[in-house]
Amino acid sequence: MDNYSPLIKLALTTHETVFYPQGGGQPSDTGVITLADTSNGSTFKVLLVRKTLEGTVLHLGEFTDQPCFTDGQLVSQAIDWAKRDYHSRLHTAGHIIGLAMRLLAPVLGERKKVKANHAPGQACMEFEGLLYTEHKSVIEDKVNELVGMKLPVTTEWWDEDRIQNADLNMVEGLQLGKNGQARIALIGDIDANPCGGTHVAHTGLTGFITIRKIARQKGVSKLSYEVPVSM
Repeated sequence: MDNYSPLIKLALTTHETVFYPQGGGQPSDTGVITLADTSNGSTFKVLLVRKTLEGTVLHLGEFTDQPCFTDGQLVSQAIDWAKRDYHSRLHTAGHIIGLAMRLLAPVLGERKKVKANHAPGQACMEFEGLLYTEHKSVIEDKVNELVGMKLPVTTEWWDEDRIQNADLNMVEGLQLGKNGQARIALIGDIDANPCGGTHVAHTGLTGFITIRKIARQKGVSKLSYEVPVSM
């Protein structure tokens, strides 16, 4: 399973979890799970988190010492908050880039979003049509103008009727959840994007967004980007 395969020995499931499972272009959380009874010092190190098709969240990793968890025991979960914050800022930055491209349509033309990746070192947004290096500065300027506006980033659950009547910034093929709704990430009142990932509270918290490069292949342009590792 990914680069962690040699390290992963066990999968731990819990009734509820604070860990974000990999999905939507965002890497999973990492962290530790310990017994609520602190007299037992056994620790499960979470290296990777996945969700099965049935909705079960698997915490993949290994015990740092002799395993001694049993079914039904209460546990405490702690994620790596610095990593979660970094992932959230990268994810929000991707949405900001998507919004900036929509706002720049009068200059650059309409650019439909094709794909997104919000992983550190690989973060990129892909759009239909050809963009070139000379477009990088105008895109980066618009993106960081939105960062400077400190627009609120919120999430809501929308039903099918509301989704159909909205101007969503999305890739085709939106699927509703079992509750008949989809989770929508909003930037102020100017952008709505189906999303299950984690985000910062407002656009200013991403830090400066750098458009590293623009690449093109088969009629699609890939904008690679980055944000500060820490704030």
